[in-house]
Formats: sequence, structure tokens, C-alpha cells
Amino acid sequence: MEVIEIMQEDEKFDLFLRNNHNFIYHTFTFKKFIEESFDCHYRILAAIDNDHILTILPIVEVKSKIFGSKIISSAYLEYGGFAGEESGVKPIIDYLQEKYSTNLDYLEIRGGNEKFNYLLSSIMLKKDHYKRFVLSLSSEEETWKNIQHSKRKAINRALSVLEVKEISLNDLNEFYQLYCQNMRRFGSPPYNLRYFQKFYEHIVSRKMGKIFGAYYQGKLVAGLLGFCYNQRVHILISVSDPKLQEHRPNDAVHWKFIQWACQQGYTEFDFGRVREESGQFEYKQKWGPKLMELPSYFLLWRAKEAPFVDPKKHKLVVKLWQRMPLFVTRLIGMKLRKGLGI
Repeated sequence: MEVIEIMQEDEKFDLFLRNNHNFIYHTFTFKKFIEESFDCHYRILAAIDNDHILTILPIVEVKSKIFGSKIISSAYLEYGGFAGEESGVKPIIDYLQEKYSTNLDYLEIRGGNEKFNYLLSSIMLKKDHYKRFVLSLSSEEETWKNIQHSKRKAINRALSVLEVKEISLNDLNEFYQLYCQNMRRFGSPPYNLRYFQKFYEHIVSRKMGKIFGAYYQGKLVAGLLGFCYNQRVHILISVSDPKLQEHRPNDAVHWKFIQWACQQGYTEFDFGRVREESGQFEYKQKWGPKLMELPSYFLLWRAKEAPFVDPKKHKLVVKLWQRMPLFVTRLIGMKLRKGLGI
């Protein structure tokens, strides 16, 4: 068995994806999206046996003078990890250990595919900082019935005053303005506009993602961005205007995305990563989804401990960020994200 980097999408790789459970971050479409958004090298490693692909792992080498240097699967996304057979996992990790352990701080493999959790827990350091909520989808009617009654009432009220529709590339600037305002309010660095332009170019154009928007009197008041791949919707970004929360625009865009997913035959609606005891945890719980683990696995090389950004310990940084002019957060936000690998 040998470990190689897959350089191009071919029939052999397509056959592997068809025969193995995989996520959007295992695809060459996502690779191109991330490379052009972050100006990085998104590599897809593969364990090969007799010219047969057994296992793949997407990785990015993230280097920063401030935040250190590491290998992350998958950088710039909440999820990551392997696809394929378990027999190829150890050879790929051994390959990374041999190649990078003396020069980089650590290897991080983010969760997402539960199939590999037990194996990774036995050979790497497991950290459970996050959870995720996943809603099982069936028919539109059945999915609607399974949502809490109070949430259904809120959705109906929202849809009585709001218009919900897909946001087109022509309306991207309005969405981006709302997004940046939200990220400053959250105390988090924003993606740059180019990231969303590339999202439309590579993801939306191939029907692998979309953005729903809620409008009040013609003004965008909420937006919901998600990836759509392999019968699964994965929500990455949710933003809204805090001045119009009385109209429940978040409920409106979430339901419309769920409704669309049911109509298109998707079977899972993943609300995305969440911390317990947060406002987002309580909000997502009310949709009736299943609470699932979302661990990360670490192999420490030069680093002495696994990194973790605890918002409770960075309240001052958050407050400073919230007071920054919007153009400053836009200017440095993507640089911070690139260095952090988020």
C-alpha cells in the first residue's frame, strides 16, 4: 500500500466517490472553490493498493507566524476527515507523521463521518468542543409535523409578512453587507467578498449549494447559506437583521430551505456546528433534530496541547472587534481566517 496525492479528477476517482460515502469536501469542485478563495493548496491524499483507491483524506497546510503551522482536514470548513475503507487510515496518518512532524505543530482531523470515530479515537487525541444538530427529512408534510408546535406558529407568522427566495449573484452585495454586520456583532472575522463570488462560481453553478434570503418590504433581513450534496444539506452561514427579529426572519429562511430540501429528495438537514449552552444550541434544538457528536482529532507534533478558542476567555477581544469599523473587519478578517484555518 502506498500514499499519493490525487492530482486530477478521473474515472478512477469518480468511481471511488460513487462507491463510498463521502462529503462535499472530498470533491474536486470543493477543492477548486477553497483554493481560489484562500489562495492555498488543497490536497487530496489517497491510500492506494494495486492501483485501487482505498481511502482519501483532504488536507491543507495552514501556516501563520501568529497562529502556528499545522495540517487540517478540512481547513476552512467545520467538518473534515476520511472517506473509504478504514484500512487506509493508518497509512495516511503515518505518511503525514513522517513528512510533517518535525516542521509543523500538529495534525487536526475534524469530525463529520462517524464511521471513523472509533478508529481515530484509538490513535489520536480526541476533543469534544462542539456538537451538531441533524434533522432527518422525509416528506414535506411529515417533516413539518415533527417540528415543535411553537416553532410552526412562528414560521407561519414570519411567512405572513416576509418574502423568501433564493439570493442570486446579482444580489450578493446586499447579502455580504448583512453578513459583515453580523460577523462584527458576533465578534468573528468575516470571509471576504471573493469567497462568496467563488461560492456562486463553483458551488451554486453546479447545484451543490445555495443561499435563501428573507425580505421585508423589499429589504433583505436574513440569509441562510448551505451546501447541498449527496442527499444532505449542510448549513454554514446564518445571518439576520437584529432590528427585525420580531418578524422571525431566521425561522422563515430555515423553513424554506428545509421545505426545498424535502421537495428535492434530500434526507438530512445539518444545522451546522454548535457549542452547548449557546443561544444557537437552543434555537436549533427547537426544530426537532438529532443531537450528534462533532469531535476533532489531534496528533501533536511540536505543539504541547491541542488548540481551542474559548469565547469565555476572549471576551475582551470580542468586544474590541465589535467596536471596529466595518471596513477594518473586512480588511483583516480573511487574513485571520486563513491563518486560523477556519
